[in-house]
Amino acid sequence: MASCRLTKIVPNYSPFRRGVFHLISFARFLFVILSLLAASLLPAAEQTSVDSMTAAADELKALRDQTIIQSRVWLDTEWDQFKHGAEEARWTLGGLWGWDVSDRQDWAVRLKVPFVYDRSDQASGHVDIGGLGDVEIATGTVFRLSNKWRTGGGIELHADTASNPALGDSVWRLHPSWSVAHDVTNWLTLTPTAEYNHSIAEEHNVAAQRYLELSLPAAFILPYDWSIGTNYKVKIDFENGARWTHTINLGVAKRLSNIPVVLSATLEKQLDGGNKKFQANLTMTYYFERFHLPK
Repeated sequence: MASCRLTKIVPNYSPFRRGVFHLISFARFLFVILSLLAASLLPAAEQTSVDSMTAAADELKALRDQTIIQSRVWLDTEWDQFKHGAEEARWTLGGLWGWDVSDRQDWAVRLKVPFVYDRSDQASGHVDIGGLGDVEIATGTVFRLSNKWRTGGGIELHADTASNPALGDSVWRLHPSWSVAHDVTNWLTLTPTAEYNHSIAEEHNVAAQRYLELSLPAAFILPYDWSIGTNYKVKIDFENGARWTHTINLGVAKRLSNIPVVLSATLEKQLDGGNKKFQANLTMTYYFERFHLPK
């Protein structure tokens, strides 16, 4: 009843915006708790200042380069704008934990837990739905071939855990990927990547999914711990007549000077039309830097 009264008094107010506000607050709280918990598991140590510039560059590269494993937690805020007034907001709490297998090999596990609010299009009456999205868990390994070359890959399980079919894909999907990274210069890294997605179970009469994605992420490291990232992606949908779609992505990131936190913003646009107008992301990432125990 209170919600109805407030909707009448404040025209721009809606349960969707109220729910978004509460979800942002909850997601921020969980992000802080995860950061403190993970930090408490690390041994007391001191970082050498010699590697500080390299560490900052690697943290900026790791946003797009899957061959750089850095233990971290992050909170990603995504806004998708669709045609006919539909929109979706997504807050993803993520964590990646990596460890050394040898001098040239690392291994990692990753977890993503999304919270989603979906607002349907005008024809559907702009219905607001919010809740848990599809959880994703992954594992992978990388190899350092030389000072300038790396390669690695892994496999991800996309689980059908959404609290409402409108908030997820209604499929269980396997997602293997492989990347090769090359530091062309100290300020430019290219990471050609191939990803294959194949649904293994579908719910609610959703069609099977089987598609290949080929992408070329690039990271440009700038002075004062800034970076610009680009990505060009081609998707080949084998369940839709091998249809090709093309997407471009542009982002900027800043690594804070006193703490290992990277703030980043990206904008993505599909070049072949489609239902989605654009996608925007704001991400805050906290890195658990590699430490050297004092002697």
